[in-house]
Amino acid sequence: MPPLDTVLSFLSFAGVATLLLLFRKGLPAYVTEKGKNLATREDIEEITRKIEGVRGDISRANAVEEQKRALKYEACLEALVVIDAHFSQLFAMTPQSIDTSKAREAHSKLILSCNNVAIVEKFGELYFGPRAGEPRQSPTDLLNEFRNLIRQELGFGSELPLDRERAWIGRSAADSQTQANASVPTQLSSGTA
Repeated sequence: MPPLDTVLSFLSFAGVATLLLLFRKGLPAYVTEKGKNLATREDIEEITRKIEGVRGDISRANAVEEQKRALKYEACLEALVVIDAHFSQLFAMTPQSIDTSKAREAHSKLILSCNNVAIVEKFGELYFGPRAGEPRQSPTDLLNEFRNLIRQELGFGSELPLDRERAWIGRSAADSQTQANASVPTQLSSGTA
């Protein structure tokens, strides 16, 4: 039987050789895999940062679009109020007050917020009348066209078939008895206003 020292030396040598073999083959693979995991984690963190950045950009863009929509909605409603007041000055027994600054403000808001230039042009036609050389249309037909343009601009659906004879309220039963018995000038729907 070989001496114990020889056996121990052989076992030590075999153990060291095995460890070297493991380190030579296994350690690089282990280190490579660890590096891949680290790279993957760093990649995931970078992707996450980019996704959060895009989410933030989308959120800011949505907020801006919502503000634009609110301004457009406000501009369109103010323009309708101005035209109603203007019509009341022209056709009603009880004129509604409107000052020039409010009319200018409504006009400017339409210009700034609406995508369809026809809305601004129709507002001008309602407020100032037709351009020189253009035929005069019924004010209620113009009003109905204006309302439908606004509906489309605000995304409220398709055009409504509005009745020209009932397009604008010139007086109310709440008006005084004298005013209630008076008739609204026929010029309003006939197109001669």
